[in-house]
Amino acid sequence: MKKILFMLLLCLPFISMAQTDAKYLAGAITLDEGKVTFKTEIQTPSLTKEQLYDTMLKWATERFKPEEPLNARVLYTNDEEGSIAVGGEEYLVFSSSALSLDRTRIYYQLFITCANGKCNVTMTRIRYWYDEARNGGEKYNAEEWIIDDMALNKSKTKLAPICGKFRRETINLKDMLFGAIQNTLGNKVLNDSQTAAASTTPSITATPISNNATVITATPVAPATQQVTIDNNKGVTETKTVDNNSTPTSHIDEQIKAASRMTITAGNDEQFEIGKECWGGFGQLFGKEVAFCLIDQSKSMGNMLMDQSDDYRISFYKQGSNEPWLIIKCKKLMKQTVTGEEAKKMNPDNNGQKAYNMYVGEIIK
Repeated sequence: MKKILFMLLLCLPFISMAQTDAKYLAGAITLDEGKVTFKTEIQTPSLTKEQLYDTMLKWATERFKPEEPLNARVLYTNDEEGSIAVGGEEYLVFSSSALSLDRTRIYYQLFITCANGKCNVTMTRIRYWYDEARNGGEKYNAEEWIIDDMALNKSKTKLAPICGKFRRETINLKDMLFGAIQNTLGNKVLNDSQTAAASTTPSITATPISNNATVITATPVAPATQQVTIDNNKGVTETKTVDNNSTPTSHIDEQIKAASRMTITAGNDEQFEIGKECWGGFGQLFGKEVAFCLIDQSKSMGNMLMDQSDDYRISFYKQGSNEPWLIIKCKKLMKQTVTGEEAKKMNPDNNGQKAYNMYVGEIIK
């Protein structure tokens, strides 16, 4: 009885609670047969069940390894069924300083089911072991701890101070895991497309078909014309045609290659310079017109600014000019790691010695 009263007191919401991000509020936690469960479906029409299974098994084996004191591991595999079950165990860190560390151990199970052209992922059976170093700590199930009635205030507009941090970090972990799987499959699609059609330009598309489903495709496309909206340095919005029939790929790309320097502006209008070889080009992602750019992972300040920014601008300068002749305004969609080997495959002129972060931004009309 005392434990129940203690839990209820901890979960009372306070007016001062500042966290109001809608992704953590009502509807963020879903139940399946009474269990907190997160699900997503990723459609990859170009991949077979066997390809998906092999890719996901490799990812799961590398991601979930027993490391004392944690015991994350792959629990079950069945290639005929295309099924993989994982036992996840890791720490969720709420706050950390030189004097204190506030964290909980989280346990969960991740089920991955592969079929031709799609992969279904489920995260469930979530529980926590909090403050384990103090008298054995406290253990909670997600169903009693992070559901709306426990972790939100009465009006469902804010997170409770204790239960709320468990809910927030659990949702963040779910997003990270689902995003890692989507990126892994996206890399597989991209690599297969490059191998099959090394002399053509792949069009990469990852289009959400519902709140919990994404379709990823990458197929060689015939020369085509697409519209890209850009802003010049005078702030006038113009629409230029990118014609893939031209040589090389487009008139705009040809001008970009002739530019003397390239910068990215992010954060509070902080600007940093990157080499022209880091321009990736135009394409499609999530059904949107996008621009690709790569940043050397050793450029810690540039990567930090990009990670902290939702919007950014890519600027190109002509020789001898301090004013950009082309500015592409972007809204960040995703970040993907590119190894040196992968960078060399994409660009034969790359020496393969550096790892990059590839940022994909929707071109803002």
